[in-house]
Amino acid sequence: MDLSLSIVSFPLDEQTANDMEQLLDGLPAEHKTVLHPSLWKAAAARGFAVIAYTGQEELIGFAAAADMVGLHHYEWSLFVHPDYRRLSLGTALADGVSHALAQRQAESELVAFVNGVDIAAFMESIGYCPDFNEILLSAEPLPDDSLPDGLALVPYAGQAVELAELLTAAFDDSVLPIMEHNMIDPEREIWLLQKDQQLIGTATLVTEEKSLWVTAFAIHPEQQGQGYGKQFLKWSRNLAFQRGLKEILLDVETKNQALHIYEGSGFRRVQTISYWKHGTV
Repeated sequence: MDLSLSIVSFPLDEQTANDMEQLLDGLPAEHKTVLHPSLWKAAAARGFAVIAYTGQEELIGFAAAADMVGLHHYEWSLFVHPDYRRLSLGTALADGVSHALAQRQAESELVAFVNGVDIAAFMESIGYCPDFNEILLSAEPLPDDSLPDGLALVPYAGQAVELAELLTAAFDDSVLPIMEHNMIDPEREIWLLQKDQQLIGTATLVTEEKSLWVTAFAIHPEQQGQGYGKQFLKWSRNLAFQRGLKEILLDVETKNQALHIYEGSGFRRVQTISYWKHGTV
């Protein structure tokens, strides 16, 4: 069979994006997230796709990679039409990704697949090993937006020093480049939780299609255990309600001790995503 592979950068042209969407038709929505469909045609997106067409111009497989926060760190995944999975097409697509990552001088990469997909043998055959798992959580928008007295949620307005101190205390200083990216990306909204005008929490919100994503979520370690995280999440669910969105989403590593806070705040487990890294890393 005659096949042609090519690498195309985001944003994709309309025809290529439509072909990719058609190939995924019928796939559960949650299984598509690792392929970054919201970024394919986004003007500011950093990423690329490796696409495989037959001689009859039928798209039968592709890989999609995205530099999520502009730090030369790429997350990618691939999908091959079931009728063509014995042609080593997956390996060819992965080779195309490796070539494109080298061209872009990527500093790191992770490969993501939804758990339940029989992928382990394939990943090990191309030199990757398991790294960690994340759980995708979802909650419905909430009409109630009340906050206890003394708490307020305000948009970021230049409090860079205070925000950096909070995030470093909650994580470590490796989070600072992500914070800086969130500050300059117009699609990302940084919100600050204040207690009596003191910064105690933060999250960055991103709207993708009809979903509101909560990222970079942190409560200062000295303020944890007092229900402030639940109040922040409750407010975020109300914001999704006000904006007419269908759901609010976040993901958390399976080993994260805060998982019970999310589930206690009305979030349910949607799926688990496995991440793989190259064996030489």
